[in-house]
Amino acid sequence: MELFSLRCPWYVAGPLIGLIVVGLMWTINKPLGALGGYVDTYNWLRKPSAGPSWRVLFLIGIILGGLLSILLGSGSFQPNLAYGSFDTTLGTTLAAKAIVLFAAGSFIGYGACWGGGCTSGHGMCGTALGSPASLVATMTFMGSAIVTAHVLAIFTGG
Repeated sequence: MELFSLRCPWYVAGPLIGLIVVGLMWTINKPLGALGGYVDTYNWLRKPSAGPSWRVLFLIGIILGGLLSILLGSGSFQPNLAYGSFDTTLGTTLAAKAIVLFAAGSFIGYGACWGGGCTSGHGMCGTALGSPASLVATMTFMGSAIVTAHVLAIFTGG
């Protein structure tokens, strides 16, 4: 069995994420969220003299951690353009994938900026702090995800 061939159990991952959330609030009084990493990276690339913030390093760590997991889990990294059920539903052309993924990413980015944060920030940190805006945001995106999953299941037969 490879080191990272299985997912970390929820009863291990959940408390670890909780400790990280509490630790950040306790030590530097900052919430954990991915959107801040993107925003800080963009600002740092525009003005590199300021130096990277901890959120830039957090974002880099997410990317490097994913790559490390791939390499240690499978022993090889073989990127390809296959996209599972996406290919079955929308086709395998690179142009179709690019258009749909670009549009989806734009909607996600716009929504995260308009909503004052990303789903992870609102869901893990905002609700833990009792933020009314985060509670509403979390209920909204969870409700939307549940409805979308059911609608897609109806239309795709799954």
